[in-house]
Amino acid sequence: MGIKLIEPFQKVLIEKRLCVGCTASLDKAKKISKLSEKRDLVECKCKRRYVYNKEFNEYQRATFAEEQQYLKELNKKPLL
Repeated sequence: MGIKLIEPFQKVLIEKRLCVGCTASLDKAKKISKLSEKRDLVECKCKRRYVYNKEFNEYQRATFAEEQQYLKELNKKPLL
């Protein structure tokens, strides 16, 4: 029951380009990775991660698989 109540509010927040956790503007979120030519992984100040789709100019919550892809890339980079 709770998910059916919360999901529409989260959808509206994302459509307005706001974080579902802290309602900060996602346009000010920090770009942390490039997933593909048309998609970037961004992180809000509250540490929630979103995927920015350049083609459609919209955000969506990052899936577990997308976050894992980012973590694998971090492990490949040499530490200085």
